[in-house]
Amino acid sequence: MTLLRPHLPAGLARRFALAAAGLAAAAVVLISLASWWLANRQHQAALAEIAARERGFHAAAVSSDLTAVHDRMAEMAASSILATGLVDSAGKETYLEPFLNGVRQINGVPVQLLFTDFEGQPIAGNPGARFSPAQLAWLREQLRDGRPGARITRDGGVDELVAMQPLVYARTPSPEGALLYKVKLSDLHAGSGMLLDWAGHGLDSDGPATPVAVPSDFRSLGLSIRGAQPSAATAGELTIAPQLASFAVIGLALFAVVVLAGGRLAALLTADLRRLEGFAREVTGEGLTQRRVPETGSSEVRGLAATINRMLDRLQAQQQALAEEGRKQAALAAALGAADRRKDEFLAMLAHELRNPLAPIATGAQLLHQAAAGDERVARTSEVIARQAAHMAKLLDDLLDVSRVTRGLVTLEHRVLDLREVVRAAVDQVQPLLHSRGHGLAVRLPDAPVWVGGDAARLVQVVSNLLNNAAKYTPAQGEIEVTLGTQGGHAALRVADNGIGIPRELMPEIFDLFTQGTRSADRSQGGLGLGLALVRNLVELHHGSVRAESAGPDQGSVFTVTLPLVPAPEQPPVPTQAPAAPAGALRVLVVDDNR
Repeated sequence: MTLLRPHLPAGLARRFALAAAGLAAAAVVLISLASWWLANRQHQAALAEIAARERGFHAAAVSSDLTAVHDRMAEMAASSILATGLVDSAGKETYLEPFLNGVRQINGVPVQLLFTDFEGQPIAGNPGARFSPAQLAWLREQLRDGRPGARITRDGGVDELVAMQPLVYARTPSPEGALLYKVKLSDLHAGSGMLLDWAGHGLDSDGPATPVAVPSDFRSLGLSIRGAQPSAATAGELTIAPQLASFAVIGLALFAVVVLAGGRLAALLTADLRRLEGFAREVTGEGLTQRRVPETGSSEVRGLAATINRMLDRLQAQQQALAEEGRKQAALAAALGAADRRKDEFLAMLAHELRNPLAPIATGAQLLHQAAAGDERVARTSEVIARQAAHMAKLLDDLLDVSRVTRGLVTLEHRVLDLREVVRAAVDQVQPLLHSRGHGLAVRLPDAPVWVGGDAARLVQVVSNLLNNAAKYTPAQGEIEVTLGTQGGHAALRVADNGIGIPRELMPEIFDLFTQGTRSADRSQGGLGLGLALVRNLVELHHGSVRAESAGPDQGSVFTVTLPLVPAPEQPPVPTQAPAAPAGALRVLVVDDNR
């Protein structure tokens, strides 16, 4: 169908005419082919009946031959005159041999026969009688049973029917001998083109077969006549070749007539549809308006026009609803944006206002510690106050930094930096925390400088936040590793630990604000979930990226910061020393705007 579509007419009416013509021509051809097929089936059925009757005839011929052989052998086995020859040594020459010399074929079928004693030992046979050791062994088995029997064996590549009749007389209860005989299956009158089959022979069991009626002694052989139905060449099968030309001419003529008539008829029938097509083209060009399709014409076209009108009404209603929903969404987005800005401003104001009381608290704690020279409890209390005030100041600083970054108020002092110095400065800041928790820290820095562009203080803050995070979420006596290198025009800073790891479900949001893993019982990993969010924002301000990796809980975690490399400065910055303070007394002014 895909290949035919480019060659089809553009109009629906012409397509309808072609389709009708094709169907009519196909109908004629199919009816002709069906007629030929039915006639051929009847012809084949007749041939099959002829073949079945032929098999029946040959089966009757084989049945007649086997019945004649069996009856003659049974008569000979019951003869008292022949029995005398079995027990009289002179009887063999007097009775048996002359008699057997005259038995060469029965009903035209050559027969080999042999008289044996009760042990199966040969006594006398007709001329040419020859039995294989396997056939004689089978005879001895049958003598032990004392019953007639038959089987089909292969001797020298020739299939033979071998049978025996026990010689049983009134004066003895057991057989005094046996009459063993055989015929070649090829000598039976199976007929030309027919095959004599038997149970276990292995011929095609699906082919037609006619059973052979045989005496009871031969029934276990399952004899039948098989023969294939005559072939088309020999049986005169009906052929379709002469009729194909007539079928083709009739089909083409009918096709042409239907195309011409169908085209005219289809054009009349589709006039209403073309009117609908024109209206649809105008609607698509003008957009949704109040215009509707005139509901005239045939009943089908009127129904289609009514459906189109209802669809246009619903589309117009939906368009108005969507416009109203769009206005609501815009108002909601504006309200959410204002709420988000107010949230950021509130966090900034909260952090700023909370820092004001912290300054006198920290100062008071220091003064209290100096004044408590001899009171250990007061000194310990002042240390607790100072430590917690410092922790709270750190949280507020992070909150202020996040607020500034999200509001775009952070201004970076860009200059060319050696990232190794940034890592050393960050390690110095975090060293007390690492020491307090007994962590081991391995820092691996390259020998050559790693030049990046950025704000030194902010980059130190990034590295120290990552180290703080690793120290907090790694149990005591843990191992932390910092590795700095370059890869593909970027500097890669890697901070790895063997701590509690990151759960898989937390990984997608690990860098979001206020996101934290499960806290320990002693809340030693406290915080507001700002550190990693601040890290990501500051790294992105430096045109870099940060990613987190973890194999799961208790498998540690790895944070990798990537920053673009910049060319080395023409003259590396030389650290300058601050001017020495003048000797003498100093005056210190302390200002506090919150009494």
